[in-house]
Amino acid sequence: MRGLGRVLTFVLIATCIARSCSAVSELPDGYPESERRKTSLTTHWKFYLGDPEGNYYRSDVDDANWEQVSIPHTLKLTDINLDGCDDDKTQLTFHRIVGWYRRTINVSDNASKVFLEFEGAHQVTDLWVNGEHVGQHAIGGYTPFHFDITNFVRSGDNSITLRVDNRRREDTPPDPGPFDYVKFSGLYRDVFLTETGPLHVTFPWEDFFAGVMITTPTVDPLHGNATISVRTSVRNESVHAKECGVLTWIIDAEGMVVLRLWDTEHIAPGMDRTFNQCGGIEEGLRLWSCEDPYLYRVNTTIFDGDRVVDCVENPLGVRSVTLSKEDGVLLNGKPIELLGANRHQHYAFIGDAVPDSLHFKDVLQLKQQGMNIVRTAHYPQDNALLDACDRLGILVYEEPPTWIGIGNDAWFDNLERAARRMVRNHRNHPSVIIWGAGINHRGAVPRMHYAIKQEDPTRWTASNSAEWTGVQNSGVTDLFTNMDYDGIDDWTRNEFLLAMEGIATPENIALYSSDPMRLGLIHWTAHAYYTFHPTKHPGSRMRSGLMDGFRTKGIPEDATSGPPVAMRIVADMEGRELIADGSDIVMAFTSFVDQEGNTVPATDLDVHYSLIGPASIVGDGVIDGANPAPVSRGAAPVMIRTGLSAGEITIRAECPGFDPVETKVTSGPFNADWIAVNARPIYDLQRVRVDIGEKGQLVQFGWRPWFGENDQPASIALDFLSGVAVELKTGSDEGVTRWLGEMNVKGFHGFVMGEGVCVIDPEGFELVFSGLPPGRYALTTFHHAPVSNTNSMDPNRERLRTLNIHQIPVAKTVSVSAKSNSTNTEMTSGKVLPETGPGTATVHFDVEDTDPVSVHLRDDNGVRGVWLNGFELQEVR
Repeated sequence: MRGLGRVLTFVLIATCIARSCSAVSELPDGYPESERRKTSLTTHWKFYLGDPEGNYYRSDVDDANWEQVSIPHTLKLTDINLDGCDDDKTQLTFHRIVGWYRRTINVSDNASKVFLEFEGAHQVTDLWVNGEHVGQHAIGGYTPFHFDITNFVRSGDNSITLRVDNRRREDTPPDPGPFDYVKFSGLYRDVFLTETGPLHVTFPWEDFFAGVMITTPTVDPLHGNATISVRTSVRNESVHAKECGVLTWIIDAEGMVVLRLWDTEHIAPGMDRTFNQCGGIEEGLRLWSCEDPYLYRVNTTIFDGDRVVDCVENPLGVRSVTLSKEDGVLLNGKPIELLGANRHQHYAFIGDAVPDSLHFKDVLQLKQQGMNIVRTAHYPQDNALLDACDRLGILVYEEPPTWIGIGNDAWFDNLERAARRMVRNHRNHPSVIIWGAGINHRGAVPRMHYAIKQEDPTRWTASNSAEWTGVQNSGVTDLFTNMDYDGIDDWTRNEFLLAMEGIATPENIALYSSDPMRLGLIHWTAHAYYTFHPTKHPGSRMRSGLMDGFRTKGIPEDATSGPPVAMRIVADMEGRELIADGSDIVMAFTSFVDQEGNTVPATDLDVHYSLIGPASIVGDGVIDGANPAPVSRGAAPVMIRTGLSAGEITIRAECPGFDPVETKVTSGPFNADWIAVNARPIYDLQRVRVDIGEKGQLVQFGWRPWFGENDQPASIALDFLSGVAVELKTGSDEGVTRWLGEMNVKGFHGFVMGEGVCVIDPEGFELVFSGLPPGRYALTTFHHAPVSNTNSMDPNRERLRTLNIHQIPVAKTVSVSAKSNSTNTEMTSGKVLPETGPGTATVHFDVEDTDPVSVHLRDDNGVRGVWLNGFELQEVR
């Protein structure tokens, strides 16, 4: 089954299945239809606050009067003063409450395995299905988990109940504290109903080998090639052994398959099997960088025999990251100055319950401010944040959930589990370059470093040091990452320093920019965050931040702006859509301007907001400062949450003494089919490459040989698509063909260009293709006149002297035409290929019937030899 023909057969099967099923399932072109279903459970939750010992999991519970909510959801909204709570940094009382969530889920008739998948919930989660207790997750609130509910559900409607418990625990980091951020509550990240067949890819956080892990063992930015290694774990939960096939597609940003990996294994009942596949992108490689965050996709399709049964996708960004004492951090071989910010996931009013769109907006704002790195202080953050960093080109330093405190043995066990889950969940994101392997302020923790290195040996670990921890344990990790608020000058000069916290003043930036041993500066913080630290602003528990908790950047104070005379309103829809799922949020801001149109930075005016359309104002009538909203940093913010119906939303701002202003936004419909929402086209277009020459030539790896003899009929049968025959015909009876097996031309694809066929004919010659199925094709021909670069080791040396093929006068320009399509190219020559490569010509043609297709090649200016070294034929869209 490992033979080339078998591989191509399965490739064609997968392509045909994908194309035929896409029309039925409304998946995009080429995306495989499988038994996997992933449904977003964002909407239609019932919520009840309190009563931790209640029996609300019972099927007969009357929840008619419970609040209807969508997730992400916090147990309780809070004002910017944390509702006046005076907790210290152990957070003894604030949000130390319990919430109950109930919902109906619909299980498919043919689902073999059924899971509930959680991206995160604060902080201990119990699940009941149809009144039966399924299990408890108690590792912590910042990493993903799932429950297998197969044995608790039936086809059709089922009742699920969650108790989400945020009470303080001694064994669940970052509890028992202290910590300088607030740990909010609730079902605050996405939840999914995932259904699969019995043969399926495992969840990545399950164990060391689970899920899909993608690495790039070698990346060569200079020559543009990379090795891609993909490890996939498949579980067989049927009662029968399975012959499992794994087809891995590497897909470029245009949807084109650039690499196929195929393997099969026998999997016994109830067992897992890990597939290890390795290949490479050898030409046309696009690197991922901060300036050009080019993303490939890795599509993993699972076969049960010849039937597609599962399909998952992961991102791939190909990049190399190294260190140099002369240049600091090198990204793809080029020095890069790391300048960024720390990011807490808090938003005003909603705490941690941030929709995906606002995670993206945070990253976009950092990018727009010229930053290239973010540290996820002090816990793993939402998948949406990592996705945004991948897409926008922001590097990531991510760390497990701690601050200063250390708990008991069970606490350390859970911290290690959380760290491992963090790595397993986000290891395929190219944006991640550093894992935190310390406890904030305390510095490096050997146990964390070794656990993370075991999970991912391809990235750096960082010490999470504070200035007072010194260098005594910085060397345990790869990077000495320290807090630099006052200037660090007493650290070991043979060690790299990354300021994981600091203030990005011009002086500090200049200091780090001028010293390659100082790798970069990460500002504290990107946004104001909730804390029980003392703050500088009375009535606010939001601290620090280049932007406030509403993501208002603010404007400098100006004693030149005049009094306010008018209002301006804007809704921040840049780079995003608005989805009617009951949880998506768009920020709108109203500012006051003077007679000259300048924004007035400070005013004691409040703005009252009202809406027309399917939306609501977050905290309206519940939270002080939500509506009316005071001006902060030059603008009065409002948070607009969508309803469950799509449509136009009018946002109106009013203030006594000013004309009202309005702006409009439109929400789109919500689609709970997570696979359909995220799937993109796959074009697995077939390609064949042919290396032409005399028998005995060294064939280019990955190319098919075509051997010919002088002045004899020449043809080849290719296993391309359903089988294609190619014939070389001279244009007249006077035509002469000379086939060469020389092999010593230096340069890229030198084995192809070092030999070929030289045709001398006043009418040129033809390549005739028979058996091509209907479709559109591109033919690229290669034209280089090789010059002998032989030595005594070469078997063709004497033959070359006799034939003197290399002395035949050759055409300067080759004309290539197919049907009505024609082009020409300059023929290259010599012992060494030019840096720009050989002469190439590409023609496109359509096949509509069974007639052969002829491609004509000739000397564009006379009757000299035309060299054809090889060709590439491929399907095109």
